[in-house]
Amino acid sequence: MTAPTKKELTTGDQCLRLWAHETVRIFGDRLINNDDRMWMLQAVKECTRAPFGSSFDTVFSHLDNDKNGKVETLDEFRGLAFGDIFAKFGLPDRPYEEVIDKAKLRVMADDHLNEYNMQSDKPMPLVLFNFAIEHLMRISRVLKQPGGHCLTVGVGGSGR
Repeated sequence: MTAPTKKELTTGDQCLRLWAHETVRIFGDRLINNDDRMWMLQAVKECTRAPFGSSFDTVFSHLDNDKNGKVETLDEFRGLAFGDIFAKFGLPDRPYEEVIDKAKLRVMADDHLNEYNMQSDKPMPLVLFNFAIEHLMRISRVLKQPGGHCLTVGVGGSGR
């Protein structure tokens, strides 16, 4: 994974979204309930407004699912994603870029899984639904960090 460069981050708004994404990945992923996650969303909103002088709802308008002019739910904010999934499978330097097109994300995840299955002697017959893809992107991000490791815990019967 290569850190985003000026080529990938062409606007200040993209840089602000990357900052919010990394903040949520580092701190927000450790939160255990929706009350705490809503607090995190409000903190990111405030930090976007105060030091950066930007309107959170304008910068993150592409996440506004109900088109009411505000990003106010956890489901909407969950749509914020950066990753290197759009790069060709196996490249050493994969650009870390914003994921805006969720349909393209699903296609790329399926393509990467199919390519892995063709190369592996133990293919994985997985169904990649939205939460699974989000978790794979989080795990991928963590494992690419120096010394990166994580513990994933699933609920019994959830297909973990």
